[in-house]
Amino acid sequence: MLQKMLLTIMLIVMTQGIMAETDCENTDDIVKMNSCAENTYLAAKKELNDKIKDIKAQDDVDYRSKKLLDKAQKSWQVFRWNYCTFATVAMEGEVSHSFHKFDCLGRITKQQIENLQEYIEGLDV
Repeated sequence: MLQKMLLTIMLIVMTQGIMAETDCENTDDIVKMNSCAENTYLAAKKELNDKIKDIKAQDDVDYRSKKLLDKAQKSWQVFRWNYCTFATVAMEGEVSHSFHKFDCLGRITKQQIENLQEYIEGLDV
């Protein structure tokens, strides 16, 4: 119980740091927007990987559950990539394509973080 509470507090602090970095649209410089969106996505991806490690480190997560989580994550990663490619295909070749693609990847990753947080809190059963 204490471990889950500490994990939740740590995640709130980390999420606040990411949220401060996600204001990528408040610039007119497309290069800065692209870089910001990519960095925001990479930060979310790291947070997701850390959350998965934390889940797998829990004493009550058995071997089968860990394997199923790995399998689900691999499928989800394919979905994330394919969805964001689909969502931005009309923009390919445009200077803003990179921004929109990384923005999509970041948003979908943050949604997955929320899904896993619900699992941790016992709400996703």
